[in-house]
Amino acid sequence: MKKLTTLILSAAFVPAFALSTAAIAENHDSTKVDSELHPEEKRAETKNTEEQRAEKQRTGEQQRAGDPQMSGKPAGAFYADDVIGKTVKHRGTDEDVGEIQDLVIGNDGRIVGVVVETSGFLGLGGQHVGLGWDHIEHTMEEDESVFYTDIDEETLRNSPEYARD
Repeated sequence: MKKLTTLILSAAFVPAFALSTAAIAENHDSTKVDSELHPEEKRAETKNTEEQRAEKQRTGEQQRAGDPQMSGKPAGAFYADDVIGKTVKHRGTDEDVGEIQDLVIGNDGRIVGVVVETSGFLGLGGQHVGLGWDHIEHTMEEDESVFYTDIDEETLRNSPEYARD
């Protein structure tokens, strides 16, 4: 009776172990580590990664959080020096209302506003005023960044001075 029970249990468990071993072996083959890759496989894998990065660059796809490096400026992005020092113009009159002195960046890394210096009397004595980024329109004109707002210079001059903490 003991041999019969052993035989029945063996018949039940052996196929399960055999199938799980095959599944583990199959999974192991599909997840080779770098040291197990043949040099040609490594080159192909590296080439695919480089092609994916180049494609992201061409299409302007955003960098992923896990991507450690950037090979260039993504499409639609701009540098801080494309903003700081640039003139802000009134959209309706095209007159200069001030110059961007600094960027205000939120905790999430996005630009939330700019600090604009208004011109004072004869270009002296202007004040710093904060403008929300959503009140600034950025355009490119003749390969130069140009910024517009609907707020006129007089309104900016009468605005409270921006206090930098």
